Amino acid sequence: MKDTLLIDSPYPDVIRVTLNRPEIGNSYNDELVCTLITAFDDLAQDDSLKLVWLTGSGGHFCLGPDPLWHKSRLHSGRAEHQQDSEQLARLFQTLYEFPIPLLATVRGQANAAAVGMLCCCDMVLACERSSFTLMDTAYGQVPVLQSPYLVKALGERAARYYSMSGETMDAYTATRLGLVHKITPRDEIDVMAEMTITRIVDRSGLALRQTKAMISLAANEVFDDSLIETLVDCATDIRVTWSEHYLPE
Repeated sequence: MKDTLLIDSPYPDVIRVTLNRPEIGNSYNDELVCTLITAFDDLAQDDSLKLVWLTGSGGHFCLGPDPLWHKSRLHSGRAEHQQDSEQLARLFQTLYEFPIPLLATVRGQANAAAVGMLCCCDMVLACERSSFTLMDTAYGQVPVLQSPYLVKALGERAARYYSMSGETMDAYTATRLGLVHKITPRDEIDVMAEMTITRIVDRSGLALRQTKAMISLAANEVFDDSLIETLVDCATDIRVTWSEHYLPE
């Protein structure tokens, strides 16, 4: 049976995770969602990693839900729907809270929950002709599980518009709104990814993890004196650790 997820190490200290269902545009089902959660849970424990690269094989990043899986769930009971919802919510949370810098590259389309996955990544590169669609309302559904991450990445106004209208974002619109950081011609996206990876892996792995943790803390806590005190303590601890380990005696 073909692996639905490929994991390899194209560069030192870097792991690439590839959605591998190209015959159906890397559409996701419950199996792929669970496999992704397990893979990222395992990778989070690897202290040697400086970056994880998420991508898709074939012409698209992810076309959305697997049509056969979606059809099979039409007559499911509440228990099956709740299980699916819990797993998808867990996937978004796992990606958003992943302690290692997370880079995604997008060829072709990214639809439905795939947009939420990208919102949870730290860096997103896309091809000039890539597109992004929140198609849930077209099927009478609601992008409820990814809504917190859509708001964080797009802002509330854009999240409202694109969630309700189902209008496709082209790569330029996605970049302007903050979902995508850089766009490039299709045949140059791996080169751009390599340039980004080279910059990242040249840095201290501990510093990268601490930077991500501090930004997450600042983004999700109330901005008050307590947060400032926490940040001051963290900054002091980091400086002391650095001086103890990196300065010559």
